[in-house]
Amino acid sequence: MSGPWRAERALGELHEPEPGGRAGPEREPSSAGPAWVVPAGRGGLVVELRPWLLLRTTGLPVSLLDGLGHPDLGRLSERLLAAERRLAAERRCFERLAAPLRGDVLRLGPERRALAGQCVRSVRAGLPLSGAELELLRSLGLGSLGLGSLGLGEWARRWQSAVVRAGAARAAARSAYAAARLATRRRVAEAFDDEVVRQAAFLADPAFYQAIVKHPLARTPGGGTARRSRLLSAAAHRHLRRLAMGGEGGPVLWARFDAGEASRVGEPGPERMIVAAGDRLIRQVADAARVEELRARYAAAPWPRRAQHLEAARLEADCLEAARFEADRLQAGRRDGTGAFDAAGDRTGARVAGRPHPHGWAGRARHGGGRGRHEIFREERSSPYSERVTIGGGALAGLRRALTVVLPLWRLAALLAAEPAHAGALTTALNALAAQALRRPGVTCDGREVIRLTARDVAGATAGLWDLAPEDPGPSLPGPELMAVGPRLDEATWVLCGVRDDCRSLYEGLPANLHSAPRTLTDGLPPGPACATRAGPPVIDLGDHTPRVLIDDLIYQRARWRVPLPQERGADAFDRWLGIHRLRRRHALPRHVFARHPADPRPFYVDFCDPFAVEDLARRDPAEVLVTELLPAPGRLWWRVDGREQCAELRLGCVLRPR
Repeated sequence: MSGPWRAERALGELHEPEPGGRAGPEREPSSAGPAWVVPAGRGGLVVELRPWLLLRTTGLPVSLLDGLGHPDLGRLSERLLAAERRLAAERRCFERLAAPLRGDVLRLGPERRALAGQCVRSVRAGLPLSGAELELLRSLGLGSLGLGSLGLGEWARRWQSAVVRAGAARAAARSAYAAARLATRRRVAEAFDDEVVRQAAFLADPAFYQAIVKHPLARTPGGGTARRSRLLSAAAHRHLRRLAMGGEGGPVLWARFDAGEASRVGEPGPERMIVAAGDRLIRQVADAARVEELRARYAAAPWPRRAQHLEAARLEADCLEAARFEADRLQAGRRDGTGAFDAAGDRTGARVAGRPHPHGWAGRARHGGGRGRHEIFREERSSPYSERVTIGGGALAGLRRALTVVLPLWRLAALLAAEPAHAGALTTALNALAAQALRRPGVTCDGREVIRLTARDVAGATAGLWDLAPEDPGPSLPGPELMAVGPRLDEATWVLCGVRDDCRSLYEGLPANLHSAPRTLTDGLPPGPACATRAGPPVIDLGDHTPRVLIDDLIYQRARWRVPLPQERGADAFDRWLGIHRLRRRHALPRHVFARHPADPRPFYVDFCDPFAVEDLARRDPAEVLVTELLPAPGRLWWRVDGREQCAELRLGCVLRPR
């Protein structure tokens, strides 16, 4: 990202710039990183941590999402749902009290029987009872049951009160929902007034960026009624959530480990940018000199003119493809002597001829995001703090403890994956161990149930599985990915996000070329294939809900839920909002989560107090959604720029050898 950058205290006094810091990178580190031995099976594993890691940040502060959620709306919705539950309880009470009266109702005259039927329909619909219906209930209750004020008469009073309360709660919640939607839409439009955010949106999806340039986002109460405007506002909101919370697309920031130093950040330096021509541009232009001219023009242009150069290059590539296709079509017609052409094979439609989408942007049909941009140009930009961040001291010690837990499990899973008969044995063992730990009473964290295991527990449960694994083939190159929970990195709790099968991909491509000495990134890495099998750390799955799993101090797995979306979407957006909040209460979901829908490979962030985020979830096809807690949450992030928190993930490289 371009724009002003200034670091300050964040890594537990880590973001305080070094006095007299140099403008260039920090001193050249050793090509060897920290190394130690971890117990694994009958022997051990030697872990060599690569000295360089990629600190992948969003480049945008999470405060961009401030104002999108509305806690007051959440409280009013909870009040409405409580009123609905009271209404349902009174309905069940009515059914219990009215069941013995069926015989008496059948003996009534036609008009009275019709009135009794209307009374039942009113109760089922949650409507207040009329005077005639109340008189009928009173006569039935007093005449047949002798319950007096403690029977149907008392129930009628409670029912009328519950209906009034539910109606008032619904009116208040609906009014607050409408106001919250307007406020959220205005806040999203204001966020995209920032050129840094607009540039990030361009890098993620150029088509969306072009759409908001041509059609500014609505922000006034009277605006945003047209379908195109609603689509763009929803898309802008979705992009803003991904940009601030997604962890992809931010600047490249190389950091290094140094066991002999404390964690610190030096003075910021200049940003660097690298641009390469995409495969589509190379293929369609088919002229190396022209491709280089287009690439150089794009790379040299300042923002936002760079967006115009990308659009010009895309159009040129499309026109050349269309011309070649037309020539092929004519040649095919001349060969068969008819000049005919199968209209079903016409590829010069919306994609080549450039026909605009009726709403200015393809909207949610494009889950590919920035794929079109990467086909024309591939761009990466470095952070001003790249090669100026050192991680040592308590932070490195905590990472070593976390990796001591993770890497033996990853290695065992990789070895067992090569034996189909035993591929699921590790997952089964961990599930049984977690289920046993869950039965221990009173184990909570932040008010929620957690599963606490120890490394000794895990080693005991998996000891026999090492005998089932084939002989260790040699070195492997896992790439652990972790995040830190807490404002001070030296005291943070580590969260496992995943493990790459081969960390060499981390040190290749455009991000590696932004390092001042790219060859040092791969010095000492073993040649050849690192791991013949693909197996990540086993997922612990206990059914509909699996609490957070801790192994010693490592958060091995975030809390997760399997939540089926409603089959009925609701009559309007407010009904869909209530439907999702009923689901949230039923499953006891926290306010901030990530959701993964089967139709979308990428998880997306949901704030249950944000009407646009809830609508995004509610409008998806009915399916079982995997929901995970947001961890770390805003307020517990350690990486800050200009005093504002950003999401940051540490992507490491390791060499793992049998001892």
